[in-house]
This record gives sequence, C-alpha cells and structure tokens, in this order.
Amino acid sequence: MKSWSVCLLIPVLVLAAGCRRVADQPVDTSQLPLAVGGVVPGPLAVTHGGVGSPPEWSTMTQEAADGAMAQLVATDDALEGALAGTVVMENNPVFNAGTGANIRLDGKTIQMDAALMTSEGDFAAVAVIERVKNPILVARKVLDTPHRMLAGEGATRFAHVLGFADIVPTCPEAEAKFHKRWQRLLDGVAGGGYDHFDWRRAWNFPGPLPEDAARDGGPAGPETGDTVGTVTRAVDGTFAVTLSTGGTSITLDGRVGDVPIYGCGSYAGPAGAVACTGHGEEIIRQMQARTVYNLMAGGLSAQEAVARAAAAFPPEWSVGLIAVDAHGWGVAANRQMAYGVASR
Repeated sequence: MKSWSVCLLIPVLVLAAGCRRVADQPVDTSQLPLAVGGVVPGPLAVTHGGVGSPPEWSTMTQEAADGAMAQLVATDDALEGALAGTVVMENNPVFNAGTGANIRLDGKTIQMDAALMTSEGDFAAVAVIERVKNPILVARKVLDTPHRMLAGEGATRFAHVLGFADIVPTCPEAEAKFHKRWQRLLDGVAGGGYDHFDWRRAWNFPGPLPEDAARDGGPAGPETGDTVGTVTRAVDGTFAVTLSTGGTSITLDGRVGDVPIYGCGSYAGPAGAVACTGHGEEIIRQMQARTVYNLMAGGLSAQEAVARAAAAFPPEWSVGLIAVDAHGWGVAANRQMAYGVASR
C-alpha cells in the first residue's frame, strides 16, 4: 500500500455556464497554501480533516485514508470505503465531527450534519441530528428509506429506533473549543458575519446565555478544523463521497450548513467524487461540489479542478477541496488543511 501525507490545503456556481467561467478564466493557483495531486491507478482514497486543520494532524487524516483503503480492498465497494474513512475521523475527538463535534453556544447542544453520495447518483443525509456518535452511519441508513434527508429530532429518533446508541458525543477537546469560541465571540473576532450580527437579540436556544462561558478558554486564537470528508474510487471505477461535521463553530440553534445540501458540500458521478470544507454559507451559494464536479466532467483533472475552484473562491472565506477522478486525485485549499491519500 502506498501512502501520502502532506498537510496544508482548499465555491463557484451551479450552472454549467458558471463552471465554464471558472475553467476558462486565468486563475493563479501558485499562491494557494495547498494545491497538490497525482495520477494513481486502481483503488484510491483521499481524506481531509477540515480546512484550517494544522499539519500535525496529517498522521490522523492518513490513518483515516488507510482505513478507507482497507475497506475498499476488503469489499470492492467505493461507498463502504468512504464510510470507513469518515468513521475513523468521527471517532477521533480532535476533529469537528462525531465525538469531537462542536458544542453550540448554549454550552449544551451538539447538532451534526452528515451526507453521502455515490457515482450511481444515490444520495442521503442527516441534518441537525443530535445524540449519536456516528452521524455518517445514520445517513447510510437513510439511504435505505424512500427519503433523501432526515433532520432534527426526527433524524435523532430514526437513529435510536434503528439501534444507534443514545449518547451525547462530547469530550474534553470539544469543551475546550467551546470556551475559546466564546472568547472569540466576546472579543469581536468570531468571523462568519458574527462580528456585526446582534446575536444576543437573535438568541434562539431553549435556555439563557451560559454564564462565564469563556472561562478557562485561554488565548482565543484561530479556529482549527471543520467538516471532515472522504472520497474514494473502487477497483471497478465507481466513486463515493462521505462528509460529517459538528457545524460552524458559532451558530444559532438549528443552523444547517453545506454538508447535507445536495451538490453543495459533496457530489459524485461517473466523472469522480468531490468533498468540500469551509465557510458553509458561501459553499452553498456557490454550490461548490457540483461546480468542481462539472469542471472534471468537462475535462479538467481532479487536481486542476480543485485548484482552480479554491483559487477562485472569495479569499475572505475559507475553503478546502478533495477530489478523485478516473485517473488520480487532487487536494487544494486557501488555508492550511491536513489530508491523507492511500492507494494500492
């Protein structure tokens, strides 16, 4: 098994015309913190730990890629491989997914999104689900229903009825992030539009603002890590993508990001598979994953497509992208991002 592990990392529009503009216009990718890829035959798995994830997380994203590859080899199934890779990261409290999912501003609520898609066109997602450890596995169960997405308490009850443990997936790492997040909010450096938004007036959590939420937070510092994702190519040339997230760090109750929205956080088809991470609202506006996929379907390699899209993304917002196509892989971002690549 060959492995790559380099760290650092990388929207646009839904219409094909928008995609052609990104493909045709001169785009300088030389200034991107991350823009890499390669030509690799056979089964292939690529993972990311979320835009903003530091280089030292590369061993963990590589572990996820290796786990995806092991499942690909065992099953010859692109979706099973993609699920395995994302589950590894959901089970690691370092990442903002599953066990390490962000705690919302009330200090109690943990709401998660997850989605999957295959090159055959199958898509399933859960949104603002609570009290489960592995949202991506619940999304897999949604694939077996007549529906494409379940949300909120309905998604949570669905998971528990099917036997998923009723647990609040919190951990010390998420608690520490919560306190630092509050400090950033109070310091006026939260970003994401919250620097000028009257969030106190819009407070919609069931309980009051938590007292002394910023205690023991330490220096506010930048946010690290976001959505985690896996893209795979099976030996038969089929593709799959899985995404999971604890949501943007500072949000109102019930916020839904790009992950469970079709064509925004992820997309897969006969030309390949794409997974996004970054500022969800802008990714939605650009319908980023479908845009990158259209670039690949139009003839760009996975490496060229993600680099062009990352370089064209509004620089004030963070974005990271991973993709696989029939020939190889690509990773790009306008911030640092840990990733892993495994092939056989």
